Amino acid sequence: MKHPQKLLPIPLLLLGLFPLAAQADDLDTLQFRLGQSVTHDSNVFRLPDSANTQAVLGRPERDDNVAVTTAGFKINKPYGLQRFEFDANIEDHRYSRFSYLDFTAVNYAAAWRWSFTPRLHGNLTSDRREYVDTYADVQGAGQINRRTNRSTIFDAEYELDGAWRLVGGLFERTSSNSQPNTFEADSKIHGAEAGVRYVYPSGTSMAYRFREGKGEYPGRFLAPGIAGNFTDREHEFRFDWAPSAKTTLRAKVAYLDRDHDGVGARDFSGVTGQLDAAWALTPKTTLAGGVVRELASYQTNTSSYYEGWRFFVAPTWKPTEKTAVRLRYDHGARDFKGPLPGFAASNRRDTTDLVSLALEWQAMRALKLTASVQSDRRKSNEPGFDYKSNSFGLSADASF
Repeated sequence: MKHPQKLLPIPLLLLGLFPLAAQADDLDTLQFRLGQSVTHDSNVFRLPDSANTQAVLGRPERDDNVAVTTAGFKINKPYGLQRFEFDANIEDHRYSRFSYLDFTAVNYAAAWRWSFTPRLHGNLTSDRREYVDTYADVQGAGQINRRTNRSTIFDAEYELDGAWRLVGGLFERTSSNSQPNTFEADSKIHGAEAGVRYVYPSGTSMAYRFREGKGEYPGRFLAPGIAGNFTDREHEFRFDWAPSAKTTLRAKVAYLDRDHDGVGARDFSGVTGQLDAAWALTPKTTLAGGVVRELASYQTNTSSYYEGWRFFVAPTWKPTEKTAVRLRYDHGARDFKGPLPGFAASNRRDTTDLVSLALEWQAMRALKLTASVQSDRRKSNEPGFDYKSNSFGLSADASF
């Protein structure tokens, strides 16, 4: 399968198409958003209980108040068979005690839902998201990592006679870290995919795709045991099913094989997947849940990758039209494998537990107020990787 050398930056191209759509009529859908939140985090750096906070941070406190101000807008505009979408926001993060952690993020998601004919259609999308990655392991205490994920994807679907469709596309994805020394390094991958999809009259669908991509770890100093380039090959099966108007089920199972050029010790392969379900128990109560199978690169002397399981359950109760109570519990486990030759396996195993509770009130049509609490725990059989964090916050979001 041939690979594109590089997909051109798309956001400005998509944004430039909006004036064409805006001339169609006066029914443009344009929404502005403003938000303000304040959160108290008891362990900003996710330090273990055994850490000497004074020695690591230069002060005895490890907690802080974080204020986030958000401003953005959203456009959703149909034009004939086409639909154009653009969602952008600026997030300004300010820390009361550790002000050197302050940052401003610009995030966006742009999409052209194109259709050349009713039978030939697809998507051209581009997005960027910058966020604080509290799960990243940084080689150096007293630091936090901000991760920036970008993707540009072109996909197409052609409806054959009956229920069969041909699918394919091109993609480019990058992931970068603000800290130079993270075990989950920067990565960039571009490639292509092709497959088939079968859609039943009920809307239930099954699909198979083969995906291949060429990737690299940018900025790495190449040395024995350090991989610079890799190739991904993935076989993916998807199943989407809505057995009733109150229940939906989505499943994905894939086999991923990653080969590193010249550094076979870093290779890994295995099954990944995700199962998500949602059930409307009553008009006021819904229940969502899911299971995820993980497999990803994590390069140290004693490991090359991790594999794990994660599940979540998330009930929601809406006692009135203007209020909602949201509860979520996540539990996960990761095993770190693949030591380099000459190094013994660490047999590291992490387990995580995340519990959150949010109370929402739609005070006015354009104003939502939220109060939330969260407990975040990680346990590890390797010293220095466990932590506990509790947080609570208040937020106000306005849209107009």
